[in-house]
Amino acid sequence: MERFGNPKILAGFLVTGIVLLFYPTIIGVLGAGNFYITLMLQIMVWISLAMSWNFFSGYTGYSSFGHGAFYGIGMYTTSTLMVQLGFPFLLTLPIAGLVSALVSLLVGAVIFRLPQFRGELFSLLTLALTFIVATIVTNVDWIDGGGGVFIRDADTAGFAADNNIGLYYVALIVALFTSYLAYYIFQSRWGQALFAIRDDEDVADGLGVPTFRYKVVTFAVSSFCVGLIGGTQSLFIGYLEAVNVFAVITPLIALMMAILGGSGVWYGPIIGAVIITTMRQLLTSGESAVLNQIFIGMVLILVILLIPDGIAGLLQRLFNRQRTLKTAEDSA
Repeated sequence: MERFGNPKILAGFLVTGIVLLFYPTIIGVLGAGNFYITLMLQIMVWISLAMSWNFFSGYTGYSSFGHGAFYGIGMYTTSTLMVQLGFPFLLTLPIAGLVSALVSLLVGAVIFRLPQFRGELFSLLTLALTFIVATIVTNVDWIDGGGGVFIRDADTAGFAADNNIGLYYVALIVALFTSYLAYYIFQSRWGQALFAIRDDEDVADGLGVPTFRYKVVTFAVSSFCVGLIGGTQSLFIGYLEAVNVFAVITPLIALMMAILGGSGVWYGPIIGAVIITTMRQLLTSGESAVLNQIFIGMVLILVILLIPDGIAGLLQRLFNRQRTLKTAEDSA
């Protein structure tokens, strides 16, 4: 069992999954509206996005803006398979993940071979990838063609019902899978290799760490998770437009969630995703939407400036300090 992680943390995943499984039932008993189902659905989506970004970019130090491209690839893979070929929704999701992973493998196999593509240049290249994919999608008629895609015109098998409960369960499974993957990588030799790359890649190479292989594989696994949740989100949105699907704001929000929560701790992006998604849902509607967005931005900037290692990093420091004090007291 321990090769898969700490038994206590694995038990925590199990308990959390069970509680979240009954969340729609609890909401129904309390008589709360569909808003709370939608809110939790979006929290699951952004947990998956932030976690996927973090266990590649946060662990390796390679800041990627290409996750917006893989998110869009997942969306359009699902929409194309459903609308053009009549695939059932659930069957499209693993395909969406695999297509995103395949594209990232091809990109990574080229970029990671060349040492000059590091730092800011890597970020710019992945940003350019988003624009390239968006251009292809816009100009290929059977994918989008510039006119958008009504995915809910396809047979959704009830997953696009007004209460979004079916989509919530799908997003929950993807979020739990992505979170466990982030934890597993963090506490394994795989994670140690990624952190060595982040600290000093040249030294890691000199010590015999196969940095190229780790970067390519992690980039592909991360993109697979993004493609999965992109396919799920496509049905929630219902109508896809390339200009919105491939918006630069998507990877920026995922990055912001990871930094706010703490990219140095595996569970940090969960904290950031919950806080930011809830604030966006509660404070960006109505007449004061613009002012609320400014307020959210200011709060996030202040938190990031005051807590550079994120909320999870702060909690970790407080826990370590408390444990040190307790050890000192016991030995006195």
